[in-house]
Parts: sequence; structure tokens; C-alpha cells
Amino acid sequence: MNIDRMTARLSRWRTPQPALPAVVVLLVSALGLALRVEHALTFDGPTRGSDYDVYLQGVRWMGAHWRPFDFDPSLPSGARYQPPLWFAAAAAVWKLTGSERAIAALSIAGWCLRQGLLARLLRSIGPEGAWAAVAALSLHAVLPLSVLLDGKVNPEGPHAALFTLALFGLWRMEREADEPAGISARAAALFGLGAGLALLTKASSAVLMLTAAAALVVRAGWSARAEGLRATWRRLLRPAAVAALAWALVVAGWCGPNLARRGHPFPHDWDQEFPAPRSVHDTPVLYRRPLGWALPFELTYLRSPVIRSPTEPRANFWSPLVAGTWADAYNRGFCRLAGGPTTARVWGGDEGWFSLGPAWSVTHRCLRVYVALVRVGLLLTLASVLALLDTARRSLRTRGRDGSLVLPLAVALLVLFLMAFAVVYPLDDSAVVNPRYLLSAATPLCACLGLALARLRSVHRGLGRTAVGLCLGSIALVAGLLCFERFGR
Repeated sequence: MNIDRMTARLSRWRTPQPALPAVVVLLVSALGLALRVEHALTFDGPTRGSDYDVYLQGVRWMGAHWRPFDFDPSLPSGARYQPPLWFAAAAAVWKLTGSERAIAALSIAGWCLRQGLLARLLRSIGPEGAWAAVAALSLHAVLPLSVLLDGKVNPEGPHAALFTLALFGLWRMEREADEPAGISARAAALFGLGAGLALLTKASSAVLMLTAAAALVVRAGWSARAEGLRATWRRLLRPAAVAALAWALVVAGWCGPNLARRGHPFPHDWDQEFPAPRSVHDTPVLYRRPLGWALPFELTYLRSPVIRSPTEPRANFWSPLVAGTWADAYNRGFCRLAGGPTTARVWGGDEGWFSLGPAWSVTHRCLRVYVALVRVGLLLTLASVLALLDTARRSLRTRGRDGSLVLPLAVALLVLFLMAFAVVYPLDDSAVVNPRYLLSAATPLCACLGLALARLRSVHRGLGRTAVGLCLGSIALVAGLLCFERFGR
């Protein structure tokens, strides 16, 4: 009898418990939250925060005037063209608390919302793909770019949260499109509201409406052939009109005056500050960047993922984005590893661009951690890109019954938006495109990774387990390196 009880207990101990993946997610999410809170409480924003003073000037101006900037000449060029929503929220926090540092709480809250929405989205996987969801949520929790930005005073974190909220609503609409009743007016209105609020935080959220339009064209084509135009109007097109109306009502107060006064719904300061003709606009758009800039074959960043000057490392679109996602290429204030030799050939160092003193020198220990993070991160980046392609392919092959079209489309259009911006405005001849501009792509990319891993495990059980294990191991290594550079001695 005792032997039977011991065998039963041993069997239960050996059997994976359904609650274990949830426990792992909670623990890793707690680690991600702790890293962000500690970073926000201790980070030297005025010295190391990218564009910190620019944003703070905008916050103070908003706290005094409470209206859109409208290119006010008293503001720095990096602020006066910006949408007003984040600056208004930051000014409210600043007024209530009297603390500039407290504004970073908006970014931390934004990450919590993104993590929760990602968990909701990944519920569609089901219990058989629980560890695939763990991989996606764990990566989302310890992604270095997200940790670095969510501890700083800047609009990227809150914007990414609103972007994700709207995209989650669009994903719900995509799911409802397969139901007999079609897309509900409520879901459509909520998406339009979220997309409008995101646009009032950052102009790059315009890609949300482009994503919705592209997905709608594909879906309407499928529906029209199968059900006819009347059913397509009722199930898809009428709700889409509701979403467009809700979006227009939200953004009209900012985009309308911009269109009337400046001929563009969200004009950039470079168009206002440097009126044409100027040398960069004398060059045709397709000649403003070399072909090598647009190809992902610049490997300098794998050896040294830090920015030294506007032209060093060599100008490239993809490499700085990947390197900057996994390492602190710009500010380098997150790594605290001291001791040993240092280098001043970095942005802000005495031998780099903007000599700001010896405090900006970087230890070789930190550089070695950056290199390790980027090399591990490159594997996870490739896995995420393959997952994105697989998610889109499955949606197209099954006519929306599997996978998703809106998640990959949003990421692709966001990248194309940033590439187009960098092609049109190569004004600084810079080697870099700041990776923080793509923070909004992190959540849908992680969602695609989770969906693709779950499908791989269901189709090829052994291969799927191996892929999930490799991803979890790589993510654990990233988390360990992140904690080491922050708290190691």
C-alpha cells in the first residue's frame, strides 16, 4: 500500500502540471516589472535619457498652455511637431506629483497593459501550446529595448500601449469576421477609438488604419465571392465604416488644423524649419540612400553594437534596429559593470561624437555583454521574422480561419513607414535609425512567435518541442545577461 502511494505521488511529481506554465509567466513578468521599476527609479534621465530635455521642455510647455504645440518656436525642434496626448498625460503626472521621474510610470503602466493584452491574445492557442505562450510572454517581459525604454521619460512606451490596444481590437475584429454575425459595431468603434488615441500620441500609428484597410480588402474579396456583396456589406464593410468614423472623430481636432494650415495631417518639423528647395530635396528620393543601406548585410554591429558617431558604424537600416533592440547602443546607462579597461570611442565619449566627458566611457565588460546579447538576440529575431511570415501564410491559405493577417501586416507597415521616413529625410547623414521607434512592433512580433511555435508543436511534435526549448533557453540567457549587466559586480 505504501509503495502504491509513493508510486502515485512520484507519478504526479513527474507529470507536468497545467499550472506550471502560468507560474513561469507570472515569475518572468514579475522580473520584467521589477527591472522596469528599478530602472525608472534609478536611471540618470537628464544625462543619459535620449531626448530627455526635449521631452521635458514639451511637458513643461504643455503644463502651462494645455493645447497642441502647433510648431511653437519657443519649443525645441524635436518637440514642437509632436502630437499632444502623451505630453498632456505627462504634464498631468508632473503637476500632480511634482516629479519628473514619476512620468516614467506612464511607460511602466503601458508595458503592463501590453503584457496583459498579449496574454489575452495568446489564449487562442489553447493548453496544448502553453509553453509556446510562455516563450512569447517571457520574451516580451525581458526584451532589452522594452526594459530600457520603459524606465525612461519618453512617449514610446505609452504609444506602444495604445498601438497594441488598437491592434488587439483589430485582431478581435479579424476573429469576429469569421462568425455568422460578422464584426460587431462595438468592436469596430473600440478599434477606431484606440487607433485614434494612438495617432494622437505618435504619427506612426497611422499604419493601424492602413493595416485595417489592407486586411479589409482581402477579407471583403473572400466574402464577396462566397456570400455576395450584401452580406459583405453587413458583416464587414458597415462595421469598417463605423471604425473609420470613430477614428476620424478622435483625430479631427489635431489632424484637421494641420491639414488646413500646413497641408498635411501630421507635418514634420523638418518640412517647416527647412522650406524647399534644399539640397536633400533636390535629390530624387530613390537616390538619397545607397542600396547597401537597405540590405541586412552590415555585420559591423555584431562585433561592436554601439554608436560612435553619425557615420560610424556604416549607415544601414536593419543592423542598428536589431542591435539596438538587444543592446543599449545609444545611452549605455543601463550597464553598471565596472572595473577593467574602458573605451571612449562611443557616442558621448571623449573620442566619439558629442564629447561629454569621461562618464560616458564604457567598460569592456559592458561591451562584451552587449555583443553576447546581440548574438543571442539575432537568433530570436530570425525566429520572430519566420514566425511573422508563417502567421501571415496560414491566414492567407485558410482564408482567415488560422493564423492572423493583421498582426504581421501591422509590423511590416510599421517597418516600411520608418524606412520611408529615413529615406525621405536623411538630413543628418546618420548611421542609425533609432530602434525605439519600433517598440510598437514588439508585442505583435511576440504574438506571432507564440502562435507559430504552438502550430509547429501541433504539426511536428518533436521539432516543435525543440524549437520551444531553444527559444526558452535563449530568452533565459537574455534575462540572465540583462540582470548581470544591471546588478553584476
